[in-house]
Amino acid sequence: MLLKAVMSACLLASSSIADQAAASGSYPDRPIKIIVGFVPGGPTDLYARIAAHGLGEIFGQQVVVENLAGASGAIAAATVAKAKPDGYTLLVNVVSDIITPLAKKSPGYNLEKDFSPIGLIADAPNVLVVNPGVLADSLKSLIDYARRHPHTLNYGSAGTGTVSHLAGALLASAANIDITHVPYKGTNGAQMDLLAGRVSMMFDNLTNGLANAKAGKVKALAITSAQRWPGAKDLPTMAELGFPGVTITSVFGLMAPAGTPGPVVDRLSGALAEVLKNKAYREKIIHSGARPGALDAKGYGAYIAKESRRWKLFLEGHPGIIPAE
Repeated sequence: MLLKAVMSACLLASSSIADQAAASGSYPDRPIKIIVGFVPGGPTDLYARIAAHGLGEIFGQQVVVENLAGASGAIAAATVAKAKPDGYTLLVNVVSDIITPLAKKSPGYNLEKDFSPIGLIADAPNVLVVNPGVLADSLKSLIDYARRHPHTLNYGSAGTGTVSHLAGALLASAANIDITHVPYKGTNGAQMDLLAGRVSMMFDNLTNGLANAKAGKVKALAITSAQRWPGAKDLPTMAELGFPGVTITSVFGLMAPAGTPGPVVDRLSGALAEVLKNKAYREKIIHSGARPGALDAKGYGAYIAKESRRWKLFLEGHPGIIPAE
């Protein structure tokens, strides 16, 4: 019986190894789908399409992007978490995908447990911009105004739990000001209402924020990166202005469902790294105001774990920022 059990275990192990080798050797042999949790036209969609195009060229297979917007990306994340772990359904994750499982009672997924990291596509800071009608030309004057006029300023975001929301929550906490969060289903709606004056301010993506500031449509006050950012070196960081806790960047990573064979994850991670070394794709990312990713599967997994700990502590100290349901 013992011999039988050992032989059975060996057969199962060899079968598993054979399956993984086959998966790696023939992968991919059909189209791959990348799911994005936001509407087309935003930064998440942009980086997903850059990755999709590059991977498609390397693999010689079609890589399509599908937008499944809603719940600040949680619908897309939950969908991919339940997908077959074969490397043919992937997710472009963002910071809100880390936040949602920490704040919601039934999020439908856990980013650390239900996914296998592949790598970081790009990361970028956000820029604090205000409507010209707001009587503030610096972060200090904005905070002073908010303190003198509590509950009168509001800020738009791409949705609850997104970087544009969390940056505002971090600022409100650090500066002890009352500003109202107005969530949208992506960046476009928030940007339009900021220009129209229906929202006072926003932590916008860098390209859009700087372009609107240059055109005089908004006033750019600060950037959320740890150091001054190439292409925006005249713009002070939140840390320089006395708020190091408001250092936060948008990340756009590629992930597969947990249980995806290791060789397939390695194949995807290696291919993504190859895409990000390509001059044309690097220039597209840099031109958008972001930085090409430099984290492989292991490095990106460590980053997710570190950020999960950071936001868990923040949310525990600031209950109510993310509605439980």
